[in-house]
Amino acid sequence: MNAGIPTVSLKIDVDTLVGYLEGVPRLAKILDALGVPATFCIAMGPDRSGLAVRRVFTKRGFLSKALRTRAAATYGLRTMLFGTLLPAPLIVQGRPEIFRQLLLSPHEVIPHGWDHVNWHDYLVHWDLDRTRRELKLATEAYERLAGKPCTAFASPGWQWTRNSALVEEELGLTYAADTRGWAPFFADLGERPGKVLQIPTTLPTLDEIIGRPDIPAKDLLDYLLGLFRRPPYLGAQSFVPPSRLHHVFTAHAEIEGRRWLTLFEDLVGTLMAEGFRFVTLKELADEILVAGGIPVCRVVYADLPGRAGKVACQLAPSGRA
Repeated sequence: MNAGIPTVSLKIDVDTLVGYLEGVPRLAKILDALGVPATFCIAMGPDRSGLAVRRVFTKRGFLSKALRTRAAATYGLRTMLFGTLLPAPLIVQGRPEIFRQLLLSPHEVIPHGWDHVNWHDYLVHWDLDRTRRELKLATEAYERLAGKPCTAFASPGWQWTRNSALVEEELGLTYAADTRGWAPFFADLGERPGKVLQIPTTLPTLDEIIGRPDIPAKDLLDYLLGLFRRPPYLGAQSFVPPSRLHHVFTAHAEIEGRRWLTLFEDLVGTLMAEGFRFVTLKELADEILVAGGIPVCRVVYADLPGRAGKVACQLAPSGRA
């Protein structure tokens, strides 16, 4: 990684059918016009978004987040009913040409789970076999459509367990984007470090900040740019070489790819004008693995501002691989 040049990886999560059909083509068009690569993380199975309503009872802050972000307007009524009053459609299989067009582009495409809602809500309760079945559904669907091995994975909702880490190893993945944190690391599995590089999201997502009373909509762009201009974590310099400081920003095809498309375009364009270098998560992983000296960190669940429910977060390193 080039020292002194700020680096950004755009991770675009595609959780729903509407995000896949509408958000992905719009975001890809903007990125292609700007010459910016991104990593599209696509849920490979059914869209059961309607079942997410149960989080009102199981995830603290879910209702307030849904109201603050205008979830019903963002996702649309049909999406909110999939898996309940409406059948759950398969996300990619109905329009595989969108997926394949991305594969032929400079962008990277990786699976974002099979049943996004199921993984997000229940992974922490699954044993090794149940975790293996679900993850293999996603990777095998990816391989059938892509015609090549799956080498990476992005967990829905930043949910991670030791079991999911073990299955990622079994599948021979190079990296996974399952956590929130400040720099790539190997997860501390207790008796040993994990073998799959973790690339955490370093910045708040747009849906974690929109609707906040202290950040008016007209100030969202400036607020986000201010975050990009700072190191991912102020204490990271003590154990992360400055040449490796970078940001991973997770956008959502349902949010940045629809209502907030103009904001996303302005954000990427401004970062380009300021000299930021854009790399896919694979390119970032390759650079990190070649450089070596990767920290080993514990993963714990924690609350993040604006996020409903706990997510897997990187802790300070316990050693180096």
